Amino acid sequence: MTIIAILLAFALCHFVRDLGRFRQDRWLGSWVDQAEESLSGLPGWSGVTGFLVLVGLPLLLLLLVNQALIGLLGSTGGFLLALAVLIYSFGPRDLDTDVAAVVDEEEPEQRHEALQDLLGGPVPEDPQQCREAAVESVFLHALRRWFGVIFWFAVLGVAGAFLYRVVNWLAKGDYPLSDEQRGYIRSTLQIMDWPAAQLMTLSLAIATDFDSVFKAWKAFHDEQGHGLFEGDNGFLLAAARSVVMSGHAAQDGYADQLHGPMLALQQAMDLTWRMLGVWLTVLALLLLVGVIV
Repeated sequence: MTIIAILLAFALCHFVRDLGRFRQDRWLGSWVDQAEESLSGLPGWSGVTGFLVLVGLPLLLLLLVNQALIGLLGSTGGFLLALAVLIYSFGPRDLDTDVAAVVDEEEPEQRHEALQDLLGGPVPEDPQQCREAAVESVFLHALRRWFGVIFWFAVLGVAGAFLYRVVNWLAKGDYPLSDEQRGYIRSTLQIMDWPAAQLMTLSLAIATDFDSVFKAWKAFHDEQGHGLFEGDNGFLLAAARSVVMSGHAAQDGYADQLHGPMLALQQAMDLTWRMLGVWLTVLALLLLVGVIV
């Protein structure tokens, strides 16, 4: 059921673009405001207590809904909720649509604005830096919108996918949180990102040039001077830059009609699709041997 739910969720997101309108976090902002107003007197609210309540209560409510649906409809109820949670968690927008909005735009000014939205900041003037930023943006968005959700859904079911999305929103959004609460949330996001980013790097190596990816992965850790569970997940971005900027992606025949940053952007998106294929293949194998259901 896991892989069927993932495939069906991707298909619905791809063919029914209007589903993206339902990926809203307004409820989360209202919940944080209400919790801060009503529960801020609890001991340790500005620290671990507030973090656990803000994240844990919505998760508990989801689990109760899941049990209620299973009780009413059996496994069909659980599957329908899983499908809804996946569609909701793949976001906040469709990555392939955002990339296409940049690559397919013919007006330079509108293309620049679309690229700026994708990068989440100013577009670098230097062409080399712009290409690198485009590659990093696609892979980072792929981690946060797709692969992180898929990994935790495969591990923890609907709770994992929903928790990952909520933590991601809390870490990146403008919510009235204390510095200590933000620290716990960012640490949680880092912990949840790490295994997905490692598996993305491995799938990138399988899908392209294993030697180049391994060298970039190792060089990043050697330069950063930290263990695997410390620092950030820049090893994924370093590996992605290495594959695209060294020309290995171009040698695979991707996007041969594009140039400059648009070429790098499309190559990164093509590699993301190929990595997704590797993940789904592995999930199918795990399903066959009974590791997942």
